[in-house]
Amino acid sequence: MDVKIEFAGQEKGTIPYASLPVFRLLFNECGFQVRWDEENRKIHLYPGLSGKIIFIAQNDNSYPHAFRKGKLEWEMLEHIQHLLAGSGAEVVLQKNSAAIGQGDLRLKLSVLEIPSIKKPVMDVSHDLKANNQKWLTLLQDECRKAGIQFSSNVDVSEISPHLTVQFKYPQKGDSVFWSKFKENSAIMLVMGILARLQGNHPLSVLSYLPFEHLPIWGKDLTKAQQTSATPAQTTKSVPKNRESAVKMLREEKLRKEKQREEKTKEEKRTEAEIFFDYQVLLDKNNSEKVMVLGNLHIKNTGTEVLRNPSICLRLTPAESIKISGQILPPNVANVRGVMNDEGVKGWKYMNDEWLDEAQEKGETWICPIQQLNIPPRQIESFQNFQISILKPEEHKNMKIEAFVFFREQGLECAANNQIALSF
Repeated sequence: MDVKIEFAGQEKGTIPYASLPVFRLLFNECGFQVRWDEENRKIHLYPGLSGKIIFIAQNDNSYPHAFRKGKLEWEMLEHIQHLLAGSGAEVVLQKNSAAIGQGDLRLKLSVLEIPSIKKPVMDVSHDLKANNQKWLTLLQDECRKAGIQFSSNVDVSEISPHLTVQFKYPQKGDSVFWSKFKENSAIMLVMGILARLQGNHPLSVLSYLPFEHLPIWGKDLTKAQQTSATPAQTTKSVPKNRESAVKMLREEKLRKEKQREEKTKEEKRTEAEIFFDYQVLLDKNNSEKVMVLGNLHIKNTGTEVLRNPSICLRLTPAESIKISGQILPPNVANVRGVMNDEGVKGWKYMNDEWLDEAQEKGETWICPIQQLNIPPRQIESFQNFQISILKPEEHKNMKIEAFVFFREQGLECAANNQIALSF
Protein backbone atom coordinates (compact mmCIF):
# COMPACT_ATOMS: atom_id res chain seq x y z
CA MET A 1 0.00 0.00 0.00
CA ASP A 2 1.39 3.41 -0.97
CA VAL A 3 1.94 6.20 1.53
CA LYS A 4 0.55 9.67 0.85
CA ILE A 5 2.72 12.78 1.12
CA GLU A 6 1.10 15.96 2.38
CA PHE A 7 2.94 19.28 2.43
CA ALA A 8 1.48 22.25 4.30
CA GLY A 9 -2.00 20.70 4.16
CA GLN A 10 -1.93 19.77 0.44
CA GLU A 11 -1.42 16.28 -0.96
CA LYS A 12 1.61 16.06 -3.25
CA GLY A 13 1.71 12.41 -4.31
CA THR A 14 2.58 9.00 -2.96
CA ILE A 15 5.61 6.80 -2.28
CA PRO A 16 5.87 2.99 -1.91
CA TYR A 17 5.44 1.79 1.67
CA ALA A 18 8.78 -0.07 1.46
CA SER A 19 10.53 3.29 0.89
CA LEU A 20 8.93 4.95 3.91
CA PRO A 21 12.02 4.77 6.20
CA VAL A 22 14.27 6.13 3.45
CA PHE A 23 12.00 9.07 2.66
CA ARG A 24 11.41 9.89 6.33
CA LEU A 25 15.17 9.99 6.87
CA LEU A 26 15.60 12.06 3.73
CA PHE A 27 12.96 14.60 4.78
CA ASN A 28 14.49 14.86 8.26
CA GLU A 29 17.94 15.47 6.79
CA CYS A 30 16.48 18.21 4.59
CA GLY A 31 15.11 20.07 7.60
CA PHE A 32 11.39 19.40 7.20
CA GLN A 33 9.20 19.03 10.23
CA VAL A 34 7.86 15.49 9.75
CA ARG A 35 4.80 13.85 11.34
CA TRP A 36 3.84 10.24 10.53
CA ASP A 37 0.07 9.65 10.50
CA GLU A 38 -0.12 5.87 10.95
CA GLU A 39 -3.88 5.71 10.94
CA ASN A 40 -4.27 7.43 7.55
CA ARG A 41 -0.97 6.13 6.14
CA LYS A 42 0.23 9.64 5.46
CA ILE A 43 3.39 11.74 6.02
CA HIS A 44 2.70 15.34 7.00
CA LEU A 45 5.52 17.72 6.04
CA TYR A 46 5.95 21.32 7.14
CA PRO A 47 8.63 23.89 6.18
CA GLY A 48 11.65 23.92 8.49
CA LEU A 49 10.78 27.24 10.13
CA SER A 50 7.13 26.44 10.77
CA GLY A 51 6.09 27.69 14.20
CA LYS A 52 8.86 30.30 14.40
CA ILE A 53 8.11 34.03 14.61
CA ILE A 54 10.30 36.72 13.06
CA PHE A 55 9.63 40.36 13.95
CA ILE A 56 10.90 43.04 11.55
CA ALA A 57 10.61 46.79 12.00
CA GLN A 58 12.19 50.17 11.40
CA ASN A 59 14.82 51.04 14.00
CA ASP A 60 13.49 53.98 15.98
CA ASN A 61 16.80 54.41 17.80
CA SER A 62 18.82 55.00 14.62
CA TYR A 63 20.43 58.41 14.06
CA PRO A 64 21.06 60.99 12.66
CA HIS A 65 17.43 61.45 11.62
CA ALA A 66 18.37 64.06 8.99
CA PHE A 67 19.78 61.29 6.81
CA ARG A 68 17.01 58.74 7.42
CA LYS A 69 14.99 57.40 4.50
CA GLY A 70 11.84 56.13 6.18
CA LYS A 71 9.94 55.36 2.96
CA LEU A 72 12.83 53.29 1.59
CA GLU A 73 13.15 51.47 4.94
CA TRP A 74 9.50 50.46 4.84
CA GLU A 75 9.69 49.30 1.20
CA MET A 76 12.80 47.28 2.00
CA LEU A 77 11.11 45.64 5.02
CA GLU A 78 8.07 44.76 2.89
CA HIS A 79 10.40 43.10 0.39
CA ILE A 80 12.12 41.16 3.18
CA GLN A 81 8.72 39.98 4.47
CA HIS A 82 7.78 38.82 0.97
CA LEU A 83 11.05 36.90 0.54
CA LEU A 84 10.62 35.16 3.90
CA ALA A 85 7.04 34.12 3.14
CA GLY A 86 7.96 30.65 1.89
CA SER A 87 10.15 29.70 4.85
CA GLY A 88 7.22 28.60 7.02
CA ALA A 89 7.92 31.20 9.69
CA GLU A 90 5.42 33.85 10.69
CA VAL A 91 6.91 37.21 9.70
CA VAL A 92 5.43 40.18 11.60
CA LEU A 93 6.10 43.63 10.12
CA GLN A 94 5.74 46.57 12.53
CA LYS A 95 6.32 50.30 12.19
CA ASN A 96 7.55 50.84 15.72
CA SER A 97 10.55 48.77 16.87
CA ALA A 98 9.57 49.41 20.50
CA ALA A 99 6.46 47.25 19.93
CA ILE A 100 8.44 44.25 18.70
CA GLY A 101 7.78 41.05 20.62
CA GLN A 102 10.39 38.49 21.66
CA GLY A 103 9.94 35.86 18.93
CA ASP A 104 12.69 33.70 17.49
CA LEU A 105 14.45 36.64 15.84
CA ARG A 106 14.06 40.43 15.87
CA LEU A 107 15.27 42.51 12.92
CA LYS A 108 15.52 46.29 13.19
CA LEU A 109 16.47 48.17 10.04
CA SER A 110 17.48 51.72 9.19
CA VAL A 111 18.47 53.18 5.81
CA LEU A 112 20.54 56.36 5.60
CA GLU A 113 21.69 58.46 2.67
CA ILE A 114 25.15 59.82 3.55
CA PRO A 115 26.54 62.45 1.14
CA SER A 116 30.13 62.06 2.40
CA ILE A 117 30.62 58.34 1.56
CA LYS A 118 31.55 56.93 -1.84
CA LYS A 119 30.40 53.30 -1.50
CA PRO A 120 27.51 51.65 0.39
CA VAL A 121 28.03 50.25 3.88
CA MET A 122 26.14 47.54 5.80
CA ASP A 123 26.62 47.63 9.60
CA VAL A 124 25.25 44.62 11.50
CA SER A 125 24.87 44.36 15.30
CA HIS A 126 23.86 40.95 16.65
CA ASP A 127 23.73 38.65 19.66
CA LEU A 128 25.73 35.45 20.09
CA LYS A 129 22.79 33.06 20.46
CA ALA A 130 23.00 31.58 16.96
CA ASN A 131 24.11 27.95 16.70
CA ASN A 132 26.84 28.95 14.27
CA GLN A 133 28.39 32.11 12.88
CA LYS A 134 28.53 30.99 9.23
CA TRP A 135 25.67 33.33 8.44
CA LEU A 136 27.96 36.30 9.18
CA THR A 137 30.57 34.97 6.78
CA LEU A 138 27.85 34.54 4.17
CA LEU A 139 26.72 38.16 4.59
CA GLN A 140 30.29 39.39 4.38
CA ASP A 141 30.94 37.43 1.17
CA GLU A 142 27.72 38.61 -0.48
CA CYS A 143 28.51 42.24 0.39
CA ARG A 144 32.00 41.88 -1.05
CA LYS A 145 30.57 40.55 -4.33
CA ALA A 146 28.12 43.46 -4.49
CA GLY A 147 30.77 46.10 -3.72
CA ILE A 148 29.28 46.89 -0.30
CA GLN A 149 31.49 47.51 2.73
CA PHE A 150 30.54 45.20 5.62
CA SER A 151 31.07 45.51 9.37
CA SER A 152 29.64 43.63 12.35
CA ASN A 153 29.77 43.80 16.13
CA VAL A 154 28.20 42.02 19.12
CA ASP A 155 25.47 43.88 21.01
CA VAL A 156 24.82 42.51 24.51
CA SER A 157 22.26 45.15 25.45
CA GLU A 158 19.40 42.90 24.29
CA ILE A 159 18.71 39.43 25.67
CA SER A 160 16.59 38.03 22.84
CA PRO A 161 18.01 36.90 19.46
CA HIS A 162 18.26 40.01 17.33
CA LEU A 163 19.82 41.73 14.32
CA THR A 164 20.16 45.49 14.02
CA VAL A 165 21.08 46.50 10.49
CA GLN A 166 22.06 49.97 9.39
CA PHE A 167 22.43 50.40 5.63
CA LYS A 168 24.22 53.54 4.41
CA TYR A 169 24.51 54.53 0.79
CA PRO A 170 25.96 57.49 -1.18
CA GLN A 171 23.74 60.35 -2.25
CA LYS A 172 22.21 59.11 -5.51
CA GLY A 173 18.47 59.64 -5.21
CA ASP A 174 15.69 57.29 -4.11
CA SER A 175 15.06 55.78 -7.55
CA VAL A 176 18.74 54.90 -8.00
CA PHE A 177 18.81 53.35 -4.53
CA TRP A 178 16.19 50.72 -5.42
CA SER A 179 17.81 49.69 -8.69
CA LYS A 180 21.35 49.53 -7.27
CA PHE A 181 21.10 48.67 -3.59
CA LYS A 182 17.73 48.04 -1.98
CA GLU A 183 16.56 44.87 -3.67
CA ASN A 184 19.96 43.18 -3.55
CA SER A 185 20.45 44.21 0.11
CA ALA A 186 17.05 42.76 1.04
CA ILE A 187 17.94 39.47 -0.65
CA MET A 188 21.29 39.34 1.17
CA LEU A 189 19.64 40.01 4.54
CA VAL A 190 17.09 37.24 3.99
CA MET A 191 19.91 34.84 3.05
CA GLY A 192 21.65 35.76 6.30
CA ILE A 193 18.46 35.28 8.36
CA LEU A 194 17.77 31.85 6.84
CA ALA A 195 21.38 30.76 7.30
CA ARG A 196 21.24 31.82 10.94
CA LEU A 197 17.95 30.08 11.71
CA GLN A 198 18.88 26.82 9.95
CA GLY A 199 21.67 26.25 12.48
CA ASN A 200 24.13 23.49 11.68
CA HIS A 201 21.92 21.72 9.12
CA PRO A 202 22.79 23.21 5.71
CA LEU A 203 20.37 20.95 3.80
CA SER A 204 17.46 22.47 5.68
CA VAL A 205 17.30 25.29 3.12
CA LEU A 206 15.46 22.78 0.92
CA SER A 207 12.54 22.86 3.34
CA TYR A 208 12.01 26.57 2.61
CA LEU A 209 11.18 25.92 -1.06
CA PRO A 210 7.71 25.32 -2.48
CA PHE A 211 7.29 21.55 -2.68
CA GLU A 212 6.84 21.58 -6.47
CA HIS A 213 10.27 23.20 -6.86
CA LEU A 214 12.17 20.68 -4.77
CA PRO A 215 14.81 18.74 -6.71
CA ILE A 216 14.18 15.05 -7.50
CA TRP A 217 11.27 14.14 -5.29
CA GLY A 218 9.19 17.30 -5.62
CA LYS A 219 8.71 16.99 -9.39
CA ASP A 220 8.56 13.19 -9.41
CA LEU A 221 5.92 13.00 -6.68
CA THR A 222 3.83 15.66 -8.38
CA LYS A 223 4.04 13.76 -11.69
CA ALA A 224 3.14 10.54 -9.90
CA GLN A 225 -0.01 12.17 -8.56
CA GLN A 226 -0.90 13.43 -12.06
CA THR A 227 -0.29 9.97 -13.51
CA SER A 228 -2.66 8.33 -11.05
CA ALA A 229 -5.35 10.88 -11.96
CA THR A 230 -4.86 10.44 -15.73
CA PRO A 231 -3.63 6.91 -16.46
CA ALA A 232 -3.33 7.55 -20.21
CA GLN A 233 -0.66 10.22 -19.59
CA THR A 234 2.91 8.87 -19.62
CA THR A 235 5.34 10.43 -17.12
CA LYS A 236 8.59 9.54 -15.43
CA SER A 237 8.24 6.83 -12.80
CA VAL A 238 8.85 7.53 -9.13
CA PRO A 239 12.01 5.92 -7.70
CA LYS A 240 10.90 2.96 -5.59
CA ASN A 241 13.83 3.27 -3.18
CA ARG A 242 16.97 5.21 -2.53
CA GLU A 243 19.09 2.98 -4.78
CA SER A 244 16.69 3.49 -7.67
CA ALA A 245 16.79 7.26 -7.18
CA VAL A 246 20.60 7.24 -7.20
CA LYS A 247 20.61 5.07 -10.35
CA MET A 248 18.21 7.44 -12.12
CA LEU A 249 20.36 10.44 -11.22
CA ARG A 250 23.51 8.68 -12.46
CA GLU A 251 21.86 7.76 -15.77
CA GLU A 252 20.60 11.30 -16.22
CA LYS A 253 24.07 12.68 -15.52
CA LEU A 254 25.66 10.32 -18.06
CA ARG A 255 23.05 11.27 -20.64
CA LYS A 256 23.74 14.99 -20.18
CA GLU A 257 27.51 14.43 -20.34
CA LYS A 258 27.08 12.54 -23.61
CA GLN A 259 24.97 15.37 -25.01
CA ARG A 260 27.65 17.88 -24.04
CA GLU A 261 30.36 15.77 -25.70
CA GLU A 262 28.33 15.49 -28.90
CA LYS A 263 27.69 19.23 -28.88
CA THR A 264 31.40 19.91 -28.40
CA LYS A 265 32.21 17.66 -31.35
CA GLU A 266 29.76 19.55 -33.50
CA GLU A 267 31.18 22.97 -32.62
CA LYS A 268 33.31 24.51 -35.31
CA ARG A 269 36.86 25.43 -34.30
CA THR A 270 39.63 27.25 -36.18
CA GLU A 271 42.89 26.30 -34.47
CA ALA A 272 46.49 25.60 -35.45
CA GLU A 273 49.79 24.59 -33.91
CA ILE A 274 53.06 26.02 -35.26
CA PHE A 275 56.51 24.59 -34.51
CA PHE A 276 60.11 24.60 -35.74
CA ASP A 277 62.39 21.66 -36.33
CA TYR A 278 65.98 22.63 -37.09
CA GLN A 279 69.65 21.80 -36.80
CA VAL A 280 72.68 24.02 -36.20
CA LEU A 281 75.76 23.59 -38.42
CA LEU A 282 79.20 24.74 -37.21
CA ASP A 283 82.27 25.00 -39.45
CA LYS A 284 85.21 23.36 -37.67
CA ASN A 285 87.68 25.43 -39.71
CA ASN A 286 85.89 28.72 -39.18
CA SER A 287 84.30 29.40 -35.76
CA GLU A 288 82.63 32.52 -37.12
CA LYS A 289 80.59 30.56 -39.67
CA VAL A 290 77.27 29.35 -38.17
CA MET A 291 74.24 28.18 -40.15
CA VAL A 292 70.78 26.92 -39.17
CA LEU A 293 68.79 24.60 -41.44
CA GLY A 294 65.13 24.20 -40.57
CA ASN A 295 61.49 23.68 -41.35
CA LEU A 296 58.39 25.43 -40.04
CA HIS A 297 55.36 23.16 -39.69
CA ILE A 298 51.72 24.33 -39.59
CA LYS A 299 49.27 21.76 -38.22
CA ASN A 300 45.51 22.29 -38.46
CA THR A 301 44.15 21.22 -35.05
CA GLY A 302 40.65 22.59 -35.60
CA THR A 303 37.60 21.40 -37.48
CA GLU A 304 37.67 23.87 -40.40
CA VAL A 305 39.93 24.13 -43.43
CA LEU A 306 42.60 26.81 -42.93
CA ARG A 307 43.39 28.96 -45.96
CA ASN A 308 46.40 30.93 -47.17
CA PRO A 309 48.78 31.26 -44.22
CA SER A 310 51.04 34.30 -44.01
CA ILE A 311 54.30 33.65 -42.15
CA CYS A 312 56.35 36.24 -40.30
CA LEU A 313 59.89 35.25 -39.26
CA ARG A 314 61.26 37.71 -36.69
CA LEU A 315 65.06 37.76 -36.46
CA THR A 316 66.88 39.29 -33.45
CA PRO A 317 69.27 41.10 -33.86
CA ALA A 318 68.20 41.96 -37.40
CA GLU A 319 71.60 43.09 -38.68
CA SER A 320 73.33 39.82 -37.74
CA ILE A 321 70.95 37.22 -39.21
CA LYS A 322 70.27 36.45 -42.86
CA ILE A 323 67.52 34.11 -44.08
CA SER A 324 67.46 32.35 -47.43
CA GLY A 325 66.06 29.22 -49.04
CA GLN A 326 63.30 28.30 -51.44
CA ILE A 327 61.62 31.72 -51.32
CA LEU A 328 60.97 33.63 -54.52
CA PRO A 329 60.53 37.38 -55.08
CA PRO A 330 56.90 38.31 -55.90
CA ASN A 331 57.63 39.41 -59.48
CA VAL A 332 59.06 36.03 -60.58
CA ALA A 333 57.15 33.62 -58.33
CA ASN A 334 54.63 32.49 -60.95
CA VAL A 335 57.39 31.86 -63.49
CA ARG A 336 60.04 30.16 -61.38
CA GLY A 337 57.80 28.29 -58.92
CA VAL A 338 57.54 24.50 -58.90
CA MET A 339 54.88 23.30 -61.33
CA ASN A 340 52.57 20.37 -60.56
CA ASP A 341 49.05 19.24 -61.52
CA GLU A 342 47.52 21.92 -59.29
CA GLY A 343 49.64 24.74 -60.70
CA VAL A 344 52.61 26.66 -59.31
CA LYS A 345 53.61 25.57 -55.83
CA GLY A 346 55.99 27.11 -53.31
CA TRP A 347 56.58 30.22 -51.20
CA LYS A 348 57.28 33.84 -52.06
CA TYR A 349 58.07 37.07 -50.25
CA MET A 350 54.92 39.07 -49.60
CA ASN A 351 56.38 42.46 -50.50
CA ASP A 352 58.76 43.77 -53.12
CA GLU A 353 60.60 45.56 -50.30
CA TRP A 354 61.27 42.29 -48.48
CA LEU A 355 65.01 42.91 -48.27
CA ASP A 356 64.59 46.37 -46.69
CA GLU A 357 62.06 44.99 -44.18
CA ALA A 358 64.44 42.22 -43.18
CA GLN A 359 67.34 44.62 -42.66
CA GLU A 360 65.40 47.40 -40.89
CA LYS A 361 62.74 45.56 -38.86
CA GLY A 362 64.22 42.08 -38.66
CA GLU A 363 60.99 40.67 -40.12
CA THR A 364 60.67 38.45 -43.18
CA TRP A 365 57.11 37.97 -44.49
CA ILE A 366 56.30 35.08 -46.83
CA CYS A 367 53.13 33.50 -48.21
CA PRO A 368 52.12 30.70 -50.65
CA ILE A 369 52.53 31.42 -54.38
CA GLN A 370 49.05 30.00 -55.05
CA GLN A 371 46.01 29.31 -52.89
CA LEU A 372 46.94 26.92 -50.08
CA ASN A 373 44.33 25.01 -48.05
CA ILE A 374 45.19 22.99 -44.94
CA PRO A 375 42.46 20.44 -44.07
CA PRO A 376 41.77 19.48 -40.43
CA ARG A 377 44.50 17.29 -38.84
CA GLN A 378 46.83 17.91 -41.81
CA ILE A 379 50.29 19.55 -41.74
CA GLU A 380 51.72 22.00 -44.27
CA SER A 381 55.42 22.92 -44.01
CA PHE A 382 57.69 25.75 -45.08
CA GLN A 383 60.75 23.60 -45.72
CA ASN A 384 64.50 23.89 -45.99
CA PHE A 385 65.03 27.51 -45.04
CA GLN A 386 68.59 28.56 -44.21
CA ILE A 387 69.62 31.09 -41.61
CA SER A 388 73.17 32.43 -41.60
CA ILE A 389 74.56 34.01 -38.45
CA LEU A 390 76.78 36.97 -39.30
CA LYS A 391 79.52 37.99 -36.89
CA PRO A 392 78.44 35.79 -33.94
CA GLU A 393 81.36 37.11 -31.89
CA GLU A 394 79.66 40.54 -31.71
CA HIS A 395 76.30 39.25 -30.46
CA LYS A 396 76.07 36.75 -27.65
CA ASN A 397 72.37 35.85 -28.16
CA MET A 398 70.38 35.22 -31.34
CA LYS A 399 66.67 34.48 -31.64
CA ILE A 400 64.31 33.49 -34.47
CA GLU A 401 60.54 33.55 -33.83
CA ALA A 402 57.64 32.61 -36.10
CA PHE A 403 54.07 33.88 -36.34
CA VAL A 404 51.39 32.61 -38.73
CA PHE A 405 48.29 34.56 -39.75
CA PHE A 406 45.13 33.27 -41.45
CA ARG A 407 43.60 36.63 -42.31
CA GLU A 408 40.43 35.27 -43.94
CA GLN A 409 39.50 33.51 -40.70
CA GLY A 410 40.91 36.02 -38.21
CA LEU A 411 43.31 33.47 -36.70
CA GLU A 412 46.77 34.40 -35.42
CA CYS A 413 49.22 31.84 -33.98
CA ALA A 414 52.71 32.05 -32.52
CA ALA A 415 55.07 29.10 -32.85
CA ASN A 416 55.23 26.77 -29.86
CA ASN A 417 59.03 26.99 -29.89
CA GLN A 418 61.72 29.32 -31.19
CA ILE A 419 65.29 29.03 -32.40
CA ALA A 420 67.57 30.50 -29.76
CA LEU A 421 71.39 30.47 -29.88
CA SER A 422 73.96 31.70 -27.39
CA PHE A 423 77.65 32.17 -28.20
